[in-house]
Amino acid sequence: MAETALARIYEALGEEGLRKARWQQKVRVWGLLAQVAGVALFALVMLPTGWAAALRDALGGDGTFGALLVVLALMALQSVFTLPLAWYFGYRVEQLLGTNRQTLSGWLLDYLKQGLLSTVLFGLFFWGVYLVFRAWPTAWLPALVGVVVLLVLGLYLAQPLMVRAQFKAEPLEDEELSARLARVFEKAGFAYGGVSVLRAGEKTARGNAALVPKGGRLEVMVFDTLLEEIGPEGLEVVVAHELGHRAHKDWPWMLGLYGLLFVVGIALAHAALAWTAGRWGLAGAGDPATLPLLLLVLNLWMLVAQVAMNAFMRSREFAADRYALELVPNLEAFERTFVTLARQNLADPEPPEWVEFWLHDHPSIARRLEAARRAVRSG
Repeated sequence: MAETALARIYEALGEEGLRKARWQQKVRVWGLLAQVAGVALFALVMLPTGWAAALRDALGGDGTFGALLVVLALMALQSVFTLPLAWYFGYRVEQLLGTNRQTLSGWLLDYLKQGLLSTVLFGLFFWGVYLVFRAWPTAWLPALVGVVVLLVLGLYLAQPLMVRAQFKAEPLEDEELSARLARVFEKAGFAYGGVSVLRAGEKTARGNAALVPKGGRLEVMVFDTLLEEIGPEGLEVVVAHELGHRAHKDWPWMLGLYGLLFVVGIALAHAALAWTAGRWGLAGAGDPATLPLLLLVLNLWMLVAQVAMNAFMRSREFAADRYALELVPNLEAFERTFVTLARQNLADPEPPEWVEFWLHDHPSIARRLEAARRAVRSG
């Protein structure tokens, strides 16, 4: 019965783990709101004071290359400005939950590396947005779509780089396990790109795994913390689930929806940017000094729009679970893996409906276990 697996999860979490899991959910809500508040405060500091306009003038933001410098400088400044929030929600909270194994200096180094990669990637994107607004003041939408497409592709292809910037990766030494996974890939009809074990245990007690592009193949990346506990059978199930997303083409749909939401968000921001013309030394939508306002509108929009993205992803998780159990028909390993993931990541197996609706891109563990049982019975 699914209730048995669910009972094992509650037992694995214990009262303390369940308390932390529920507190973690509350902190996540406050974290999202604090992120928007931080961006809003940055906009208030930079725009009405004229500091953003002064920075633009100092860096020659009226020119093409100068506009890039302004965008990169403002994004770097915002990263520094919101560092206290990032420290609390990204480091201190993990300490309080007991999942952090990293020193403060190590966390700061990771924050710097991730921030640098994000600044470069999104900086180029926002630079392209401002160039579009300048080149086509009234007919900017088609070109904007093209810029967003490039961003989405860049984010997808940069996944391995982003992960390796945070965790050291080593090739899987277990040749037998690698051969087992290769057979799963072959059965699913995908090119196998090998396995990289991420030494995440040096930094966190959490567990995770993913498939990332590697040339024309797909590479398995798995946290050592997860691999140590779920073993070969559990990893087969995890990989089969991720292959289900690929087989159902969930990634193109997800990236397309993300891109669409981004286009809508920037279109909404365009009106706000145009309103700044003649205010605070700004020149309207094509002025890169308006970036703090653009970021604020985007954050507000994505805070609401993530509901649509999460709803789509939750709908696809059930299908990926069914695919995994067809590809690797091992319900016991499937359920054991959820016990491990729930304990390592402090996941409430039965969160409040509003929390799942707004925050979760995966259905609750209880619902997934029950759906898996029904799939096996009906199959």
